[in-house]
Amino acid sequence: MKQTNHLLLLIAGISVSLFSGCNEQNRIMAINDAFDFDVFNDVSYEIIDDGSAISHLDGHNIADGDYEISSHLLQIKKHYLVTLAPGEYSYVVHYPEYAEKISLTVLDKNNAYRLINGGFEINDYFGWKTETVFKGEQNLLAFANEAIVINDTISGGEETYNGDGEYVYGIPNEMSKTTWEEKMGRLISSDFVLSGSGHITFKLGGGRNADLNFLSVIDNADNKEIARYGNHLFNKELTGLQNASLSFFDANLSAYIGKSLHIEINDLGGRDWNFLTLDSIETYHADAPVDMITALDIKPTIGQGYAPNQVANGDFSLGLDGWTVSGATGWQKSDGTSQTWRVSNGVLKSDLAGDAARGLIRSSYFRVDGSGVVSLEIGAAQGSRYDKDTFVSIKTKGTNQELIRFANHRHDGIFLVKYYIDLSEYLGATLYFEIIDNATGSYDTIFIDNIITYYQTRPSFDYGDMVVALNY
Repeated sequence: MKQTNHLLLLIAGISVSLFSGCNEQNRIMAINDAFDFDVFNDVSYEIIDDGSAISHLDGHNIADGDYEISSHLLQIKKHYLVTLAPGEYSYVVHYPEYAEKISLTVLDKNNAYRLINGGFEINDYFGWKTETVFKGEQNLLAFANEAIVINDTISGGEETYNGDGEYVYGIPNEMSKTTWEEKMGRLISSDFVLSGSGHITFKLGGGRNADLNFLSVIDNADNKEIARYGNHLFNKELTGLQNASLSFFDANLSAYIGKSLHIEINDLGGRDWNFLTLDSIETYHADAPVDMITALDIKPTIGQGYAPNQVANGDFSLGLDGWTVSGATGWQKSDGTSQTWRVSNGVLKSDLAGDAARGLIRSSYFRVDGSGVVSLEIGAAQGSRYDKDTFVSIKTKGTNQELIRFANHRHDGIFLVKYYIDLSEYLGATLYFEIIDNATGSYDTIFIDNIITYYQTRPSFDYGDMVVALNY
């Protein structure tokens, strides 16, 4: 026992000697040792001696890659610091024969209640994740780095973005508007806990079709979409790039205070003005904001409670009964009316006002049952960009996430072609259809008929009869 105590004292003495000797020599001096959530800075220390002698850092789960060491500079990186709660932190810097303590402060800027980099002021997508939504094609991915642009005039024109700070998400300066609007993708924020007043604010521009370009708020507990917002101020009468200028919106989500949420920015269209401009997403306000534009929730509401295994009126024998024509911004004519969807001889068609008509229509809910196979017939929808502009999407109730998107890849003029979709991995799930016509040219209309969502036993069909997924 005496030997053990002596050994412990000896070890403690060595430890004290290492730290105290190092502190006397001040080998590491703070340059900036405070992390600010509004700035997203690295914290930095000057190394008096050669930093190459440092072996590693210890403390608070810091690991290789969370810091960088050069000959005279030690930096702890923002991607690690942003994971820490506000407070004081100490770390041990290890040399071969001694160790030194350093400290830093994470400032309290309501960090847990705010998403990371909501204003893109880091000049990149730090804190965000990007996803492709069309064939996995990276060259068609929106939210490319070049889209974070200086908050100034729009693509060298006379109009300004009207953003905050130095940067906004806008139109790449080196790219034409036509080229940019063909891009698609999804941008996913970090998580935050809704607090304070429960209001969130954001700036949006562009986004002619709110069903295809929108900001969603997602509940992390069940992945359900609790709210969806588009730019309902888009004005078709404006000229040039004026619609890219940002408007400041306020959304009241106080019913969800205390929940863990995240935000998704969706760019799902490839036509005229089918992209958003974006800035200043702020998810914490101690008090409700004033003098802002009230954001309009356009989350799909089909209204049917019980979901049978057969979608309602899948053969359109009852006209449009059981189907919901979207009234979201962008599909209407200049007088506010929509002339797109009709039923002719039992077939749903999107040409009530001719091939130039555009729109979106949703089915009732249906439950995946039996064999899990569903089928439908598609006609027309064979314009030059048919797979981008005229397609069918199957989505899940509540989350409104797209399971599969497909087009009429075996098109045969105006004649209907039968397709099968195997949804057996989703047995028991509640889903719905969205039919989209976002095209204006010849044959750029879509015909749909005979949607069957229940086969008790698996029907006979070949692989070539199945749809081809466009979303992955």
